[in-house]
Amino acid sequence: MAAKKKSVVSQTKKKQKGKKKKLGFKNIALICFGVYVVCAIYGANKPLPGGVSKWFDSSKTNDAEVLIDNTYEKDKVMHYDHEIFNHQLKAIEEANDFIILDMFLFNNAYDGEVKFPELTNQLTNALIAKKQANPNIKIYMLTDPINSFYGSYTPDHYKQLRANGINLYETNLVALRDSNPVYSGLWRPTLRWFGNSEQGFIKNIFSKDEPNVTVRGFGRLLNMKANHRKTLVTEQTAIIASSNPHDPSAHHQNVALKVSGQIQEDLINSEIHAMNMSGANLKVGDFKIKSRAFNNSMHYTTSLMTEGKIKAALLQQIERMGSKGSIKMGMFYLSDRDIVKALINASKRGVDIQLILDVNKEAFGKEKPGIPNKPVAHELIAKSDDNIKVKWAVSHGEQYHAKFTLFKDKDKHESTLVLGSANLTRRNVGDLNLETDVMISGQSDLPVFTKMDKDFDAKWNNTYAHVTDHYDVKKDPSFWKTVLYRVQEFSGLSSF
Repeated sequence: MAAKKKSVVSQTKKKQKGKKKKLGFKNIALICFGVYVVCAIYGANKPLPGGVSKWFDSSKTNDAEVLIDNTYEKDKVMHYDHEIFNHQLKAIEEANDFIILDMFLFNNAYDGEVKFPELTNQLTNALIAKKQANPNIKIYMLTDPINSFYGSYTPDHYKQLRANGINLYETNLVALRDSNPVYSGLWRPTLRWFGNSEQGFIKNIFSKDEPNVTVRGFGRLLNMKANHRKTLVTEQTAIIASSNPHDPSAHHQNVALKVSGQIQEDLINSEIHAMNMSGANLKVGDFKIKSRAFNNSMHYTTSLMTEGKIKAALLQQIERMGSKGSIKMGMFYLSDRDIVKALINASKRGVDIQLILDVNKEAFGKEKPGIPNKPVAHELIAKSDDNIKVKWAVSHGEQYHAKFTLFKDKDKHESTLVLGSANLTRRNVGDLNLETDVMISGQSDLPVFTKMDKDFDAKWNNTYAHVTDHYDVKKDPSFWKTVLYRVQEFSGLSSF
């Protein structure tokens, strides 16, 4: 009997130990899942860093010029009528006191056979030449970590710039909200804390000629967020653009605004905050512009917006448009749900709306399925009863990379142009990426608006070459692409 009791007690203890082990594993799993959920929710909603998501006060200027990069084929010859990069180089050449740049893509990595203008080297050499000619000039550059594959290696042009006394920083993306919380909720409590090294063994997906990358570099890539800005400011002028000094992007179609006045100070303020977030220790007051004259008789009213305030400004402008108004938009990516709905509602009020969109078929030699623009175009046309008109930009391998919206109030003879780095997607205008746009308003017959309007109409009507296709040529009402776009837009599990 005693032996039996001992046996029963022993078995009971074993069962209890087994339960404890199971309960221990369950508890650990629950704790890990809880940490993941908390990190995902916090990362997507954390407080924004100082200086991010700003809409600066409006100011006046007479000095504004729209710059346009057009690429097209005519008589079997490719034409590259580009203005932006030349104006950026000229601004660097004419600067005396300081140069502040913020550029998303700043590299020459590419695997294709097509030869592109060497924008990265040209910009690098221009900055070094300026510093050597004027050792006292202050030059600061901020760029995105994608250019070093998130710390997997140090590009040669980084080394050259730093060796010549030019301050180059990579953006601290960790400080921003997470656009892909499903993944970032896992990354933040794990891989984030392991830093990085320059001893990668994984082939570089951007180019086989570039250094290998690390597992931790790939881990950071999958967060899918960026400093997407493209700005330059000196004491003389500012340029807010949609273009990158990136060799494979050299043939893309883009727009920019070159402008001077108080908006230079606003841009300096914005960029100093972004640089200080990323390791600098700069003071806004150390950068003085040449002229800050404010005169109510000046023709243009300008405002600088960043991140989510770009969306707020656009929605405000769309909602102001009545039946005597028109909207002309050129956009690489259009997917933000609030903006899509606002455009549909505007069309029902009688607003004349024309869109030129990129067909989203390729990016740097890699094929894309037409998401998000194809399903969005289908929705806009179907829900507006064909009142919203869409055309596709014709591509020869380049992207229609413009990001602008031109509003015209025909009753008041006034126009407003919004342009810059921001695609109209959740990631770009939802306080996730870093973005910079400018809004400029005035009488519709002023040069900024007439040039933009004329260029849009020439593309729409194929005046100088076949540069746009009718919507029906490339339409795609695929239900599954619509579902995929909506899931990607909502979740952040996408590259747009």
